Amino acid sequence: MTTSRNIVRTSLLAGGLLLVSASASAGFEDGPDLSVGWIVDGTSYSGTLVGTDLGGGLYSYAATTSDTGFSIDWVMTVNNNGANGGFQLLGSTIGVTNLLGSDSEFALSILMPTNFGDGQALYGGSVGGTLTGDGEGGLLTGLGGGSSLWSASVDGTTIAQLIEDPFQITTDPFGSAAIPAAAFGEPIPSLEGVSPLASMGVNLDFLLGGGDTVAITSTFVGQIPTPATLALFGIAGFKRRRRRA
Repeated sequence: MTTSRNIVRTSLLAGGLLLVSASASAGFEDGPDLSVGWIVDGTSYSGTLVGTDLGGGLYSYAATTSDTGFSIDWVMTVNNNGANGGFQLLGSTIGVTNLLGSDSEFALSILMPTNFGDGQALYGGSVGGTLTGDGEGGLLTGLGGGSSLWSASVDGTTIAQLIEDPFQITTDPFGSAAIPAAAFGEPIPSLEGVSPLASMGVNLDFLLGGGDTVAITSTFVGQIPTPATLALFGIAGFKRRRRRA
């Protein structure tokens, strides 16, 4: 049975950023609170990242979470200009270390509150990274079942998958290997879609070898297109109906 644990154990890191167990205010005066979750070998954890205001709609986040068998470093940047210009960027570097001697499955998620209002938006994103192995070499593979290393969602609906399963990256003992870069919506952002009313999210799903470390860097961009861009993409005046609960 999967056990759900709200992690109160936190690290106060550079910039005074704290991972807490309860969701803070949904207001954006202090930046959007990021909901994060991670499932390790079937055990679920969750928390909220509170950002530091860097000015100009830019916010920085950092925290470390750990338990028996793993350690995860979260470093993220959000450029939140959704209310003024309709632009939101979620950039992240997630470092995961498998502290066990055996392979472990990881499923990580980041959810960013985002509301552009009804209409159209343009999306794009990218992913890459590095695998570092232990004395027996490194291993990073997919989880199967149509999964991908990285995926992006809008209001809970997946809009892109990058580095789809099956994939396998290995290293020599104590060596490292690059995760091949991948992107969608190039030039970023240019993938047309319905604008978000609630959230933009990123998911990471992979199997990591025992004793290995992976660092995954990604970006996910959403933007309200200008009238000129709408005309360029041939979607001026086009509105898509949304299904509301």
